[in-house]
Amino acid sequence: MSPTDTDTGTAPASGSGPKRRLRLAARVFIVLALLLSVTIVATAATLLYNSATALRDEAEAAAVNLAELLSGTFAEMGEISLANVARTLDSTLDGPMTAQARIAAHFVEAAEAAAYGTPRIIEALEGITRETVLDEFWITDEQGFAYLTNVRDEDGVTVPFRFDPDPAVQPQASKFHVLLAAPLDSEEFITQPAQVREIDQQVYKYVGVGGVDKPRIVQVGDALVFGDQEILRNVYASQRPDVSAVIEGILGQQMTSQATILDRFVAAAGEAGWSADEIDRRLRLIADSTAIGEIRVAYESGTVYSSLSAADAGNSALPFADDAAALLNGPDRVREHPSEPRAVDGVVYKYVTVVNPESQRLVQVGIPIEGSSGNLLYAVYQREADVLARSRNIEALWIVNLDRDVAAAAPRAELQTGDDVIDLADLFARRAAAITEQALAGGGAVSTAALSFFSPADRGIWVAAPIISTGGIPIGGLAIAVSLDDIVDSVGGELLNTTLIAVVLLGFTAGAALWGARWLTRPIEIIVEAARQVETGKPPDADAMAEVIRRPDELGSLARVFSDMAVQVFNREEQLETLVSERTQELQTTNSHLREHQEALEQDLQVAKTVQAALVRQGNADLGSILAHARMTPAQQVGGDFVDVLNPSSGTLYLVLGDVSGKGVAAALFMAASHSAIKSAFTECNGISAIATEANRRLCGRNPVGLFVTAMLATVDIDTGTVQYVCAGHEPAVVIESDGTRRSLPMTGGLAMGVLDDFEYPSHQEVLAPGDTLFIYTDGLTDAVNFTGELFGKDRLEATLDGAAQRSPEQIVNHIWSEIGIFSAGVGAADDMTCLVIRRR
Repeated sequence: MSPTDTDTGTAPASGSGPKRRLRLAARVFIVLALLLSVTIVATAATLLYNSATALRDEAEAAAVNLAELLSGTFAEMGEISLANVARTLDSTLDGPMTAQARIAAHFVEAAEAAAYGTPRIIEALEGITRETVLDEFWITDEQGFAYLTNVRDEDGVTVPFRFDPDPAVQPQASKFHVLLAAPLDSEEFITQPAQVREIDQQVYKYVGVGGVDKPRIVQVGDALVFGDQEILRNVYASQRPDVSAVIEGILGQQMTSQATILDRFVAAAGEAGWSADEIDRRLRLIADSTAIGEIRVAYESGTVYSSLSAADAGNSALPFADDAAALLNGPDRVREHPSEPRAVDGVVYKYVTVVNPESQRLVQVGIPIEGSSGNLLYAVYQREADVLARSRNIEALWIVNLDRDVAAAAPRAELQTGDDVIDLADLFARRAAAITEQALAGGGAVSTAALSFFSPADRGIWVAAPIISTGGIPIGGLAIAVSLDDIVDSVGGELLNTTLIAVVLLGFTAGAALWGARWLTRPIEIIVEAARQVETGKPPDADAMAEVIRRPDELGSLARVFSDMAVQVFNREEQLETLVSERTQELQTTNSHLREHQEALEQDLQVAKTVQAALVRQGNADLGSILAHARMTPAQQVGGDFVDVLNPSSGTLYLVLGDVSGKGVAAALFMAASHSAIKSAFTECNGISAIATEANRRLCGRNPVGLFVTAMLATVDIDTGTVQYVCAGHEPAVVIESDGTRRSLPMTGGLAMGVLDDFEYPSHQEVLAPGDTLFIYTDGLTDAVNFTGELFGKDRLEATLDGAAQRSPEQIVNHIWSEIGIFSAGVGAADDMTCLVIRRR
């Protein structure tokens, strides 16, 4: 024994030299370190998982409560009530009243250009307030004095009023004073929430714009009288059971005011001598700077002014809902048209037409409806969603209508901040659409959560709830997405702390594990060295072994047992050599007998294969008007498939194709029994149903091992092409018509044969037209696999039948076998492959 062997723990190896191996002490140390690491990691992972799951579940429960709360809030917003109308009315009036003020600014310029004079302009303003829901005009000069107004005191004198910039003097009116400094023809405007005004303590909503010809304030006001519920009157006729009907009615009244002011503007512009191009330019300015989308003015004479460009005006499909002459000669001064999509782009528009019989003039305004299908409730929902997305921990919020279309979504792209812009449509389609459908179908909140640490796109909570009115009428649905980034960040921090603690623990335990491993493995190394000495035929070192033998623990016991065993080893070595020689001779004799039995078994299988081939009819068969071809390729030496074509009586052809469960010799024997039972039933029974029933009864009586066979049995009338068939748990046959069209025969609902002995098999009848082909097969064709494990499948099998109408039955079979062979090249057959093809000439 060399010093190198002792110090390094190596042993001589065959070949070029000693091979270095890891010492047991090092292995024990590594095992202890790994066990400790696994324990720490498993404990930390469990704690982190439980913590993350608890936080996720808590966040999901909070999100569900939030969604249910929001759905209730949105449902209340949809109720037709004074409170809801009052809540949504203020923001609804901002756009229409801004347009009224802007039109009034252009009207004042045109009227003064036409030398109307102050009394006539005031008279026109009073006419507008009498004919519409608009209540007040306050139009000032450059110093803020309202010299044009329709408001009069008890004596009928117009009320003098000057806008003061000091909020202490005029808390309500002072906010509009900045419009005197606005650039001429700018798009600046001021909307003021409904509030009590200074002069008479009544609730008014005011909107103001700057002048277009000189610095001035053009303010319009609308009195909101809640005491007698004026805002609920004249509700727009609609079948919608929500507050949008009321809002649309109010919008129609505001649009009537816009069209009425436009009528006065066009009249004044005409008297001022403005050209048609100038009037069109002013209408475009108004449409571009307000919520109005379209303006048209038409005379019976054919003159038309429009805010649209020439191309847009030509493409518009709704210049007027009715014939101009019919409107001018009708009894109504105002025609409010139903909201509907424009033909040119599908955008939902609401139109109102005002008729002026005296001037034979029609004025029409159109406003695009934000929301779903023209439902203004969803425009209100959109504004509320924008607020919620900014004020709550909500990543995204969607409102859907009853057609499952997204009617409102927040935050909209223009309101989002940061580098990552959320694609709301994509996020809804990927995550929220499915649960929204479940919530609407089930009538309750549905949630799903994913706490993915590595895919932020798939991380979050998605909750959906239906929006149902207090009367139980569905309005739509709500879905929210809540971010789980905070939870991931929290779990990441805990993971870092746990990792630091684990590193410290490993450092402390590494030294102790190293000392313990050395104390434990030193005696084992001595015993190993002694074993090497015994292996070389030498007695072990007595001094080294004495050190271990004196130990009182298990290692000492092992050393004592090893010393005794070493003595016995040398005594039994000679006996073992004799026994090995005797056993070697016995094994050689046994192997010789096994080879003889294997050769005999292979001969028997070859004979069985030959017999089976004789039982199965293959190749072509010419039967008058019927041409047939059959083929069977077993997966092993013998198989469980069988096919036969019989013509026991003139004019009738019997077909059978079957597939026995399992493979090998047992399947082949049961195949022979099945073939015999079916063939006997063909000769003894009439009618395919009776044949199948009798064959099944016989098989059930001779089936001790519980096998079964799926089969298709059929009779074919050679003269008429009539096919009577039974599907006994088998794939349906395929009919290929003379033009190449394929169709599967209907299933007959039969069980596999050999299962129930009293089962009655129903049959079905089809007729093969001249040129039609019947294709019957077993699942061995579709179960063929390639080297990746992919199935050939039914789709590929049907693809091989393309062009089958132009091939003979034999060519059809050859083509199928060729395609399967190409697909599964290098891979053995998974199952027996059998098919039968017959064609009526």
